[in-house]
Amino acid sequence: MKRSVKIEMDSTYSGSYGRIRAAQVEFLSDNFISSFYEMDIEGITRALSTRQYKEDIDQLYSLYRNPELLEMAINRRLAVRNRIALFAPPPNAADILRAYLAKWDVQNIKSVLTAKFLGYSLGQTEAFLVGFRQAALGIFAGNLRNEDYNLLLSLPDIEAIVEALSKYGYGATLLQEIERYRKENDISPMLRALDRYYYRRLFSSLRFYLGSEGPVIRYFREEVDLKNVMMLLIAKDLGIPFETIREEIIPNGNLQTEILGSIYDEGSVEAAMTRFAERIGLKGPTGDGFVSSDFRSFEAHIRHRLYEKYASLLSAQAISIGSIFAFILRAERERELLLSIVKGKVYGVPEEKIKALAGGM
Repeated sequence: MKRSVKIEMDSTYSGSYGRIRAAQVEFLSDNFISSFYEMDIEGITRALSTRQYKEDIDQLYSLYRNPELLEMAINRRLAVRNRIALFAPPPNAADILRAYLAKWDVQNIKSVLTAKFLGYSLGQTEAFLVGFRQAALGIFAGNLRNEDYNLLLSLPDIEAIVEALSKYGYGATLLQEIERYRKENDISPMLRALDRYYYRRLFSSLRFYLGSEGPVIRYFREEVDLKNVMMLLIAKDLGIPFETIREEIIPNGNLQTEILGSIYDEGSVEAAMTRFAERIGLKGPTGDGFVSSDFRSFEAHIRHRLYEKYASLLSAQAISIGSIFAFILRAERERELLLSIVKGKVYGVPEEKIKALAGGM
């Protein structure tokens, strides 16, 4: 005879669940977003101005013109939604949200380092900074504020930026790669070091309060797998031996180093993609609607499948941190779709290619 098991939910999430539910009505429908494929940039701007994005566009209109206006408005809306999520959980779960949302500090630091390496100016870079200017995500999720990014971008070189980042906790990680940068003039090891630092902090923040955080942890592990596989696919394409990148594998994923090595050892990049897709239960790249030789389309496709796998599962956890992460993932997914379409329009990318970059939507 089967015994029924009663799962106790944490009542301290009740208020946060209500706030998240109220904010969910603002999300755009898939049909509404799909209509943008038939519009130009100005048409998309007008359409978004009929929704919650009007606030973001109005705030930035005096400072920017399209396409930067639209890109920054989309980033600003994500920052606003992440602020809602950050203040939603009870105190005993706030550290998890802060650790997760620090990803945007990490992404912004990567953008700053890359911009400095390529010689870009502040004006050329700020559209890529999530939450920059009018809704600084650093205020709510990480350590860096608007003036900090301005300062970093004003510094003369990579080494000066690394030194300045030491007071925010990121400098020590980057300093470990500074000698390699001096020798090879390559910032990619620094960027990967930031990823390892971020996930190390994220997993150390995770705690099982009532057992309801399990799906969130599983999502993070699969995200780490994707990060690691993308690194080895690019390395394979460039002819970099697996042993060279072994030390840069991010821990805490489901796929151990030996398995990643066997994926790398497949005869071609396309074969390695297929092996990974099959390993996580997806169809092979060539038969599932996206171009196998395109890294960005492949990554977007896998991310979309991860979203489909976990969004409904987390949403079903009505009174738990899972419902908050479901809200965050939906906000991130909407941003990815909109930016894929906007950037595709700007660069004249064919519609089918834009859809591939949007994960097949």
